[in-house]
Amino acid sequence: MGVTGVSGTAMASTVHPDGCPPDPGYSFSAVTHTYHDMVSSVEGTSDETIGIALTSGKTVTGTITGTVTTEESAIFASAKESVSASLAKAITTSVTYSATWKVPSNTAVGYLHAGADEKRMHWEYGSTGGNCVYHISRQGTATFPYHVPTFWHTS
Repeated sequence: MGVTGVSGTAMASTVHPDGCPPDPGYSFSAVTHTYHDMVSSVEGTSDETIGIALTSGKTVTGTITGTVTTEESAIFASAKESVSASLAKAITTSVTYSATWKVPSNTAVGYLHAGADEKRMHWEYGSTGGNCVYHISRQGTATFPYHVPTFWHTS
């Protein structure tokens, strides 16, 4: 068996004797942007100005589901390379950030949030078996922070 280029996890892929493509290693799909509250939101009513602070020392940590602990580092490294070099396992605020927002007059109740931007994605790991059939052996979701602070409002 020969060895071909490196997949997203820095692990060599096997060339199959029947000419099938090499095993892809980890793959990621359905990548979306999400927000993560790092402190409780603040509520306000119509025409009220509300404020929120994200204090120094608050941490948001990425999450991975559908896996075992020993695999988390490999999934993170692959996601960082495949999805975005700016992903982090965890981000901690180094200073205090704050923001204010005036709830619009046409909104009965509004909420101001403070936290982090995250990327959420589906991950899977599989291999190519006989007859070039790809089999998924493990899969789940992963969410990793990439930016702090982020402020947003909802109603």
